[in-house]
Amino acid sequence: MKKIILAAIAIASAAILAAGCCNSGNKCSSCCETTPAFARKLPVGVQLYSVRTDLEKDFYGTLKAIREMGYAGVEFYGEYYGNSVVQVKKWCTELGLIPFSNHVPFQQMIDDVDKVIEENTILGVQYIVFPYMDEASRPGVDEEQFKATAARIGEVGAKISAAGFQLLYHNHDFEFVPLADGTLGYDYLFSSNDRANLQNEIDVCWVSYSGQDPVEYVTKYAGNIPVVHLKDYKLEGKLSSAPYALIGISTDNSMKDEGGWFEYRPLGEGQVDIPGVIKAAIDGKAQWLCVEQDEPSQGRSRLEGVAKSVEYLRSLDLM
Repeated sequence: MKKIILAAIAIASAAILAAGCCNSGNKCSSCCETTPAFARKLPVGVQLYSVRTDLEKDFYGTLKAIREMGYAGVEFYGEYYGNSVVQVKKWCTELGLIPFSNHVPFQQMIDDVDKVIEENTILGVQYIVFPYMDEASRPGVDEEQFKATAARIGEVGAKISAAGFQLLYHNHDFEFVPLADGTLGYDYLFSSNDRANLQNEIDVCWVSYSGQDPVEYVTKYAGNIPVVHLKDYKLEGKLSSAPYALIGISTDNSMKDEGGWFEYRPLGEGQVDIPGVIKAAIDGKAQWLCVEQDEPSQGRSRLEGVAKSVEYLRSLDLM
């Protein structure tokens, strides 16, 4: 199974383009007059959480729509809406979609890692991802508990690795809080673990929202980021609460409070330097680019949002 996946990735990455990239900072994602050129192409998938309500209504039809948009693969989030993993795998095979990754709640990995391994073996994914850290374990809340959780993640990662998968950690913004010695929690998480047991899935929206430079972070962890989450956003001011805690509070799916305004956007319509991130991902030997838009915006449906990101990536000659 893994040989088939790797072969598909190699085919999707085979086109060679001229090296170089637009280097105009955050404006690059929205106003370049010429198409940036990249050293090579990467296969592009979508995190299915982006279209979760569509999946709940019509799982197969949503997968079919994703494939027809041009996405090469899908990343699951551990929810199949009553469908068996055997059926979901059959649908992916029928549609020509590569199920390359799966976000699995960490408690499930702790409670029954053997079941997690069994289900993901059936799905045929290459990566199993730690998607979200509970508040009590975060740096800045309880440093000792955070360090204990980091160690536990590594232990689970060793079991995942022994079963033939790679465990990845998907960040939000809260990992970029400093510990007592000044080390950012995100950096401690990886420096304290064997890299064979834990690698990165960088979500560039949350790196940017935390105040860090996502291009610098993708470059910093080059060689250890198999999957890069491409997510764009627009921010005015500063929210008093994290945007992921505010999802669904308003009818237009933007997040507003007394401090600022936040909106998830299709790629190229926000403030993240998407071409810069992609160049760093390619240079850093990433295997997949994964589009995610947590909430639709600008009057578009969930499917229309991820379709709009395809249009943008095609304008960069990446799809």
